Amino acid sequence: MIGSMRTFLVGIVLAAGCATGGGGGQPAAHFAGEPFALSARPNRITGQVCGMDLDVDVSRRGDGVTLNGFLDGRFPVNLQARAEGNGTVITGALGTRAGESAVELRVAADQLDGRVGSRKFDLHANGDTLAGTMQIPNAIQPPVAVLEGRGQLASLPLDAKAALVPALLTCNVQPQGRWGKSELFVRVGGPAGALPRQSSSLYTRD
Repeated sequence: MIGSMRTFLVGIVLAAGCATGGGGGQPAAHFAGEPFALSARPNRITGQVCGMDLDVDVSRRGDGVTLNGFLDGRFPVNLQARAEGNGTVITGALGTRAGESAVELRVAADQLDGRVGSRKFDLHANGDTLAGTMQIPNAIQPPVAVLEGRGQLASLPLDAKAALVPALLTCNVQPQGRWGKSELFVRVGGPAGALPRQSSSLYTRD
């Protein structure tokens, strides 16, 4: 009887281990560009974007996803994304400061518009790029914003796109004169780039 019970318990443990390994052991999908590198599993996305560590849990409901976690362990990430028409709508927040944390973006193959914090974007297709303007408070002339690799961006899974795009659009731009800012340049696809720590408007609050 004791031997049979041991065999039975060992069988349960092995079965549980196999079930856990089948889900947790699934290979991660990797996505890279300038300046980011992400690893995505069905329920979690980790990596670096604009010099910040990204760690979010992914939950799915219907045709949408919800992401909850942190950037650099200090800025809460609360995002929702869903397909709408020919694009993706991403809403929520990066951080907690009212007026400086809201995310309201529409990302399509030929257009990207909306806001991340105090930055407002209006980008349109030009070859394999999305290019246009980025309005920043106190910048009289809106700086140019360029996102290369729009084909790669369009092919990203919904959860990876939602995790990446809002954070990527916070990459630092440099002051130019008293009322100007340098252009924002980011890229989806190709080798992973990197920036120094805290290279994000979440720190500078431009």
